[in-house]
Order: sequence, then C-alpha cells, then structure tokens
Amino acid sequence: DDCSADLAAKFGIPVALVIDVRAMAQTAAAIAVGLRNYRDDFDMVGVIANKCGSNYHGQLVRDALPDDLPLWAALKRDESIELPERHLGLVQPSEQKEDWIESRLESGADLLEEAGILPFVDTLKPVPFMSQQIPAVSPDALLGKTIAIARDDAFSFTYTANITLLQDMGAKICYFSPIRDDSIPTE
Repeated sequence: DDCSADLAAKFGIPVALVIDVRAMAQTAAAIAVGLRNYRDDFDMVGVIANKCGSNYHGQLVRDALPDDLPLWAALKRDESIELPERHLGLVQPSEQKEDWIESRLESGADLLEEAGILPFVDTLKPVPFMSQQIPAVSPDALLGKTIAIARDDAFSFTYTANITLLQDMGAKICYFSPIRDDSIPTE
C-alpha cells in the first residue's frame, strides 16, 4: 500500500508521530494512542508534539500519554522552521532566498536537540536494508515514444530519477507549461 505506516511495517522502521497540538493536549494523546493501536504491524516509539503554546502545554500532552508511548519532544511554535503556505499548497522554494530551506532545516534540528530528543534517537536500533537485484531496463521499451511533462511555476516538482529512467528506456522527454502553452507537445 502507500501510506507511511505501510512503509514502516514493511521495512521494520520505528515511528515517531509528529502531531500539531495547537488547541489540544489530552486529545493529542488520544489521537496518538488511537493511531498506535489502529494497527499492530509497526512500532510507534514516541510522539513529537509540534506547535506547543508553552512548557505547560507540552507537559499536559506528556502527562496524557501512556508510559509506553513517551513524548520525545515538545516543540514550541517557531516561525524559523515553518514552511510558508498559501491556498492550495506550499510556497515554492524557487520563490525563496537561496539559503532559505537550509536555514529552516538547521533551525528545526536545533529545536529538536534543545527539546531533548537525542536520548530517544540514540535508543533506536539501526534498520537493516538488504541489497536488491533490480533488473536492467530495456533501452528500447519506450523507443519512439514522447513523454510530455508539465513544468512551470505551478508544476515544479519532479523526481529526476524517474525522468532519467524514462530516458534510459528510450523515451524522448519534452516539457510544457500548462500556464503559458496552449497545447501539450506531440513531439
């Protein structure tokens, strides 16, 4: 299947639930426990309470959680880690300053460390991944085919590996703008 819990179950990855706790405390704990108990094929090891209004707010969440589901961190509201959003999505990284995403990530890492998450992380065992034998792609499977990919300010997210794979299979890739172009290219 295709949700995070499915991936955690398939690969044996422990889950730390990050939950926005604005306007809730005990309810956040009830949601966390409900998610943990909803299925039994993965291990939820802790909770990260995001957007706490105060230390007391974090303590309320901590106290409401059962002993076997610890609060790993209570993160206060902090604009330095927020990703700006607008109606129907996030503001694109290309619309931000050059070091914008790096500064957000560094601020987030600092906030987690200050919240005391490292002792919990240190208890996690490594997750082993086995080498996979991936069959070689046929270089002519898509020979003679043209694949048009939307790319402009509204359509800016692609996986480079997917495009490379299509090209390795013989496809010709072309790009178009749904905003500026009148039609999808045929060649």
